[in-house]
Amino acid sequence: MNLNLAGITLHVADVDRSLAFYKQFPGASVMFHMSGIFALLRIGNGRLGLIADQKRKFHVEIDCPDLDATFAEFERLGIPTEGPPSVKPWGERDFMLLDPDGNLVECGQQKNS
Repeated sequence: MNLNLAGITLHVADVDRSLAFYKQFPGASVMFHMSGIFALLRIGNGRLGLIADQKRKFHVEIDCPDLDATFAEFERLGIPTEGPPSVKPWGERDFMLLDPDGNLVECGQQKNS
């Protein structure tokens, strides 16, 4: 199973303000935007998510070519998740888990994977 660190999502106070800032970065392109709620940008080979949520500062995103196998492996290892994979409005299938320090880890599969 080959996983790939794909990006990070920042939990921000104002999604639209943060989007205006980050989309100025050379080569940045907006992949998805729900005003005031969520934005996803492609910067180089990685993704930067912006989400209106102040419970955490950020969360890590891991690309999984076979999301169901990855989920099954975490279950086999007894690592708790926040539920099975589901499809998000922007087309990504993912599931979440917490690391030992409470950091959110998003394991996802792009709609084209």
